[in-house]
Amino acid sequence: MSAEGPGPPAAPRLADIRSRWLSAITARLDGDPVVAGAGLVGSLGAGRGDDWSDIDLLVVVDDAWLDDFAVPERLPSGPGKLAVAFDARHNGPRGTRAVSGQYLVDELPLWVDWYIYPVSQASWLADSTVIFDRRGFGRLAATFSEHLNAGEHEQATPKGLTDHRALRLALVPIAGKRIARRSPETARMIEFIGGPYAPDATGKGHLATLRQLLGGFATLGLSDSVAAGHAYLDLVEETLG
Repeated sequence: MSAEGPGPPAAPRLADIRSRWLSAITARLDGDPVVAGAGLVGSLGAGRGDDWSDIDLLVVVDDAWLDDFAVPERLPSGPGKLAVAFDARHNGPRGTRAVSGQYLVDELPLWVDWYIYPVSQASWLADSTVIFDRRGFGRLAATFSEHLNAGEHEQATPKGLTDHRALRLALVPIAGKRIARRSPETARMIEFIGGPYAPDATGKGHLATLRQLLGGFATLGLSDSVAAGHAYLDLVEETLG
């Protein structure tokens, strides 16, 4: 059962895309000499993910490679392509880096949060799943959420108007996922990406709002991401019956 509400409907196509992407990325990380370890965090790492879950990856690299590795062009690629990426270092503890990206695989979007840690700050979280570990890092008692909420964070990198709009576009499928999960936070998420706050709207009403928002992003020049957003919402609508 999802933490966001009742058990969500199955979405095997999304689960297959995620599995194939993660398998390819794991192989590339394992073959990269600067990578000392990799693991899953978030819902997948804690073993409570579902077909709709995104990917949260914690990657440990040698300290000297931290900044060179934590850029979209350096991160390993898998099936499909990277549509948009954002410097998200403000989401991690000071001294670490983070990148959030929307990947398009089989014309559907996949959201991935990369958390890049230097060896000098590396430990596995209590609710993480280790993929591989070349150095034998210890494990903390804190969960991933507790770890992120403790201590100082890196400063957020400034974003221009275009970047803000691209981020909102990429978050449309995240809002769609919340509709599929019947999350009580759906209305707030839609408001965050530019729609009206409508907590009493039906799932189909929320979908109509998201489709309207997608139309407003047509001028960004990210037509593939817009098309993937529509395809994702079609999938959500199918699950609503």
